[in-house]
Amino acid sequence: MSAYPIPENEADRQDELDSFHILDSEPDEDFDRITRIASQMLGMPIALISLVDRNRQ
Repeated sequence: MSAYPIPENEADRQDELDSFHILDSEPDEDFDRITRIASQMLGMPIALISLVDRNRQ
């Protein structure tokens, strides 16, 4: 049994993530910009974007 429920469309979600070719990529200014905006809007020192792959986060 899994520690968390796996959605029925998990394979579709994973395929979509794979289609972006962003896992294990170099730093990206677009993601940096999004996290800067999020941290500023929320008044927090940092913000993170987490990509959930088949076996890792």
